[in-house]
Order: sequence, then structure tokens, then C-alpha cells
Amino acid sequence: MKKFILSLIILLLGLCTAVPVFADDLEEDYLDIAANYCVIGDYNSAISYLDKILERNPNSKQASDLRMGLLHIISGDKKSYITALNPGIKQAMDYKQVGNERLEYDTLQNATKGNNAYLAYYFLGNYFRDKNDYMKALDAYNSSVSAKPDFAQAYLSTAITLFDVGRYEAVINPIDKYLTFDSKDDLAYAIKSRAEFELGQLDAAKADNETAIRINNCPEYQFDKAKILYKQGSYQLAKTLFKELLPYIQTSKIYEYIGYCDLEMKDYVSALMNIDKALILSDDDLYLENKYNEIKSMLESSQDEQK
Repeated sequence: MKKFILSLIILLLGLCTAVPVFADDLEEDYLDIAANYCVIGDYNSAISYLDKILERNPNSKQASDLRMGLLHIISGDKKSYITALNPGIKQAMDYKQVGNERLEYDTLQNATKGNNAYLAYYFLGNYFRDKNDYMKALDAYNSSVSAKPDFAQAYLSTAITLFDVGRYEAVINPIDKYLTFDSKDDLAYAIKSRAEFELGQLDAAKADNETAIRINNCPEYQFDKAKILYKQGSYQLAKTLFKELLPYIQTSKIYEYIGYCDLEMKDYVSALMNIDKALILSDDDLYLENKYNEIKSMLESSQDEQK
């Protein structure tokens, strides 16, 4: 889940929120690189990567909206305040572009020893997070906050990283801190809602999910809403919403949840069909296979009782 990078672009450049889309891994990588170039003020390089996305996916609203915004910005000062405050970050991003991870890392480490080290620590956190080294990423984000307690983006990145490693209780404090700086960030409310969902705090999860949807009504947040409805026992409402999302989200998870709704409503035939679709889209999911066999046995038992 790297979608949080887009919020960083929007926060720093003042662009309007774009509706998230479900890109493939390469598109997300290109968006990450474009994001990093945006925040250091190298907009031409950012546009080159957005162009790569649009070549692959001409309907990418994220890429097209951001590209349009950058074309307006490009007519003014091309040097962002981040580059001015800590030039080492741009150099590190140049190394990242050419795939030299060692020099990228070394440059960021050296940048933490200079002025405005909080920015270098933040990008160092992103470096570790990209490598799934979450503990070092958290340490770097914490160093960023220690160096500059009002650097909002470090709180959001901390919360997202904590969510990724399953420390759901720990998510709430940094996300609440971030919301004191930006109370209209839909992603922040969505992350908070997801953490509350995992903690079983369904009323709080529902409230924060509704806030995220009011700010940005996108399929991802509607999917979260359907999951909350399922957990609350509103199986028919949840199933209806899951089915409405099928044109936008075609993954094993959505068919899995539809199957679970069917199962709770004792519609074993439909449950079996939807779990089968989930299995087709999944990668050798043993749990789903066991669930399929379980539902099949329940269906056979139900049919025997009717004889």
C-alpha cells in the first residue's frame, strides 16, 4: 500500500486531492519516483515519470491531474524549499533514479549531519520503508519528529508504517497528531479507521471512514465501509456494496467477502461460487481452500436435510 506518497505531493504542492486508482506495481514505483522529484522541486523529472505512467495507462487520473498541476508550477520557480533547505536530498534522489542504493543511502546519512536534518531523516525513513525494513524506518521518522516536532508528514508516515507492521494501537497517537496539522486529509482518516477496525472498535472505525468518504468518495474507502458493515452483521448491505465495487476492485478479497456474506446468510451455493472466484484470483491460498471445502460440506449437509 504506497498510496500515501500522493498525499505528500498534494500537501507540499497544494494541489487538489485526486481520486485514488489501483495501479500495478510498476505504475506505483513510477509514482513514488515522481513524488520524490516533486517534493525536491525537480518537476521536469517528475513529469517524465508521469508520462511513463500515462503511456501505460492513459486513463490514470492521478498521473494526469498531477501532471497538469506541475505544468502550472513549472512556469514559476523550479527550486522547491526542500532542495534549498537540504540540497543533499536532491542528490540522493538522483542516485535513486539511477538505481545506486548505496550512494542514495550514504548521501541521506550524510545529510542528517547538516542543517535541517529532519528532512534527511524523513527521506531516510522512506528509504528503509521501501526495503520493508520497518523498524529502521520508524527510527528515522522518529528522528525527523525529534528534530522538528511540527513536521506533519513524519507523523503520517509513522502511522502508516505502524499499520503495515500490525501495531494498530500505536497508529492512533501519530495519526491524531498529524490531524492537528491537517484536519482535511482523507488518507489520515482512512488509516485511522482501518486501525480501529483491526482493533474491533467498529463505531469509531465507521465514524472515521465516513469522514474519509465525505472528503474523498473513492472505491478504496467504500471497500472499507463494506468491511465494517460485514463486521457489524449487516450482511446484505455489505454484500450489495461489495458487488457495486466489483467494476473498480477485482481482487480475490472482494469475492472472498461476498462469499462470507453469503455464508452468514446461509446461501451456500452463492457462497461456494464466490469463494471459488476468490480462489481463482488468489495465489494458492490454503485458508480459502479450507473454507471452500467447509462450505461445500455445509451445502451437502443442507441438501441432505432437505431430502
